[in-house]
Amino acid sequence: MSHAKVTPQLRFWIIKQIEAGQSSDSVLQALVVKGWPEGAAIDVMQRTLRARVAQIKAAENAEQARTKNSLGNDPAE
Repeated sequence: MSHAKVTPQLRFWIIKQIEAGQSSDSVLQALVVKGWPEGAAIDVMQRTLRARVAQIKAAENAEQARTKNSLGNDPAE
């Protein structure tokens, strides 16, 4: 695995490992064992996980907006 290749598959793998309960240290060590320099592995993990958190927050915000809108259209009000 070359640290120059940050693929969608790599990002997916990182997310799935963390969501499955693996520690960030164990994911980092797996990347290092596969040949990633530690600094590059930390960088890709940080960028990937920040993007995932943003996706989750956006989905939560959209769900809250839908819930708020549906409550606002309640004819019983």
